[in-house]
Amino acid sequence: MHKIKPRHIILISTGVFILLAVYLSSKSEICNSIRRGENINLLVVGTDIVDYSRHTDTIIFLSYNPKKYFVNIISIPRDTEIDLPGININRINQIYAYYYRKEKNYDAALNALCKEVSVLLDNRVCINQYLQIDYDAFQKLIDLIGGVKIEIDEPMHYDDNAGNLHIHFSTGIYILNGKNSLEYVRYRTSAGDIGRIYRQQQFLRPLVKSLTNPVIIARVPIIIKIMLENIHTNLTLWDLLNLLLETKSINIENVRMALLPGESRRGYWIANKDEIKHTVDLIYGPDIELPKTGQVTVEVYNASQHSGAALEVTRLLRIKGFDVVKWGNYNTIQKKTIVIDRVGDIRAAQKIAGTLQTEEIFTRFDTRRLIDITVIIGEDYK
Repeated sequence: MHKIKPRHIILISTGVFILLAVYLSSKSEICNSIRRGENINLLVVGTDIVDYSRHTDTIIFLSYNPKKYFVNIISIPRDTEIDLPGININRINQIYAYYYRKEKNYDAALNALCKEVSVLLDNRVCINQYLQIDYDAFQKLIDLIGGVKIEIDEPMHYDDNAGNLHIHFSTGIYILNGKNSLEYVRYRTSAGDIGRIYRQQQFLRPLVKSLTNPVIIARVPIIIKIMLENIHTNLTLWDLLNLLLETKSINIENVRMALLPGESRRGYWIANKDEIKHTVDLIYGPDIELPKTGQVTVEVYNASQHSGAALEVTRLLRIKGFDVVKWGNYNTIQKKTIVIDRVGDIRAAQKIAGTLQTEEIFTRFDTRRLIDITVIIGEDYK
């Protein structure tokens, strides 16, 4: 009887692994979407537990285009008004709690929430995948990737003895661990949930950079282990592995962070259907990452104590080829210079941000302003 040689064992094992990978990929909706270059839509839900009941603290719709390595992130305010016939709830963050209490089942609650987000997005977006993460899992994952670098530009102080939440940060640059990161993204100012969403999107930018670090690839098995043990999702182990490996190809410039179009009224966030239609058109359009043709219109506001900064920036941007149609003073002093993309032209916004040496770029769809880009000059303006 011939003894099997080590190299034969390696060849056989490799062949079995390849066959297994091919089989798992053929059964995976995620892998099939990546292969066909189709958008992968995922609902990310952050939950807390208050009075022994789960609540959706954060709702994010994420759409990844594997052909262009482009990610659209749309934050959905918790107070977004909804209308569910026969059910006495009118805020989107109540859906998960209602169905979880009724069905005692994560999947039922998350599927109901996915369905309503699809309705919000003009009934044109199919959301089959979801990922629910609670506070403990969030902290563990941030610790595992080595923390997130954040610049805090104003003091953050908040104490909630009943909720056992105590947040205290002075200004400065921090490497936030899991616990501190959770405090940062939960902090609310007088701007309420919209201000908190702005802070969460500030946090997402360095988080994406951390995830694309090649060092993270070596930690993928541990990351997946934590996710399987602490996160509720309908993604398989193979799905998670492929999505994590895809992150290495994503450039932060290919991430567009938006807010569900709408406005605050009567204590609710009222969705704007026309702007949402425009948003969905951009997500599924053929030219997601291409700059707009024609001259980009810009408005510039001075939110700093630097006298004449608005006019100075106006002249600079005009030299760069932008059509600055309005400039003046902002109603409050701001620490950071912010570039706001109003129509989804992320490349134009990035060019302006590069000129002004800021990384603060956000998409806030509002075509009614007849302006493509808003620039708010902060105290950090040089």
